[in-house]
Amino acid sequence: MFIKYSDIYRLYFIDIFVDYRERVYPTNEIEMKKNNRKVAMILGLCTVFGTGSATAGLQAFELENTEQPQCGYKDDRGKVIVPAKYYSCGGFSEGMARVAIMKMGMVKGYDGGEDYEDYLYWQGYINEAGKLVIPVEHQAPMTGGYYIDFRDFQEGMVAAYKDGKYGYMNKVGKMTVPYLYQSAGDFNDGLAVVSKNDKFGAIDKTGKTVVPFKFNWLDDYSEGLARYNTSTLGDEDSKTGFVDTSGKTVIAAKWDEAMEFSEGLSAVKIGDYRSGKWGVIDKTGKVIVSPKYDMAYMELMGDAVDVDGGRYENGKLDVYNLNTKSANAYDNGYDSITRYTLDRQGKVLSKKTYMDWNEIDQERYPQNDQ
Repeated sequence: MFIKYSDIYRLYFIDIFVDYRERVYPTNEIEMKKNNRKVAMILGLCTVFGTGSATAGLQAFELENTEQPQCGYKDDRGKVIVPAKYYSCGGFSEGMARVAIMKMGMVKGYDGGEDYEDYLYWQGYINEAGKLVIPVEHQAPMTGGYYIDFRDFQEGMVAAYKDGKYGYMNKVGKMTVPYLYQSAGDFNDGLAVVSKNDKFGAIDKTGKTVVPFKFNWLDDYSEGLARYNTSTLGDEDSKTGFVDTSGKTVIAAKWDEAMEFSEGLSAVKIGDYRSGKWGVIDKTGKVIVSPKYDMAYMELMGDAVDVDGGRYENGKLDVYNLNTKSANAYDNGYDSITRYTLDRQGKVLSKKTYMDWNEIDQERYPQNDQ
């Protein structure tokens, strides 16, 4: 359902908007189990919200009325192929599906604090026949206290985590890139964005550095370009631009926010969070649509980590204006939302006004209300 920012982008916003110390620690194990289930549902960790596309062969299912999520896989006739013994079951990506378990273990203290006991999450991978081909022994770290960094295969590789560092393994579970990096994105265009010593760069599938580690932030590649920031992501003075697969600047960093390229176009923003406006540029940086829209994506939970939209699909992009009689919709609330569907030249193909984001979501995804 959701179109997500890259893993690195998502993890940053988790750290900014969720204070680790605000976690709720239930008073007993039963409450902990129930709380974990609620968090799993919210974060899309359970079967029905698994990432990756489903195959015609196996479909994930989840047992109902259990204290913790229990999921497995059935074939297209409803026969159980993989018993419901996992905490989380992902969709299939490149013939592999992620499965995960949860168990107690010691967690390194946050920001130099004392180590403590908590639930840890471990992932492995099954093939399309339901066979476990990579054992469930690779940790999925918890970031910011809420986000579990589950990963799916992309371009034949998947990021793996151990002792605070990331590396990459192939589809037989062989580590082809050792555990060296503070963070690790998914492979796109043959490159993965990684960080070490608080600087971002990009490597190829052999681990060779292709883009030097000189960026304060660098996003996953999309259509041969990656977003970069002039300073730490989220800094008020930070600007966003784009570099190519060699690290050369293609579009100067002058935008306050930008979405990844899709169909040769990117939604970009000028101005701050409350008053900024969105437009569209092409891969040369030429402005196709002048910034004049309030939003280029749906934001269902306010400062949501997952946003829906922001990309061209089949030559169309949805943008939004928040209608209000007050001076500022972000500070004083809005009366309604108008959605504009643009073509590649910025022409308005259609528009419609809604009461709120939920009404838009219900129209786009009616199955969520069933």
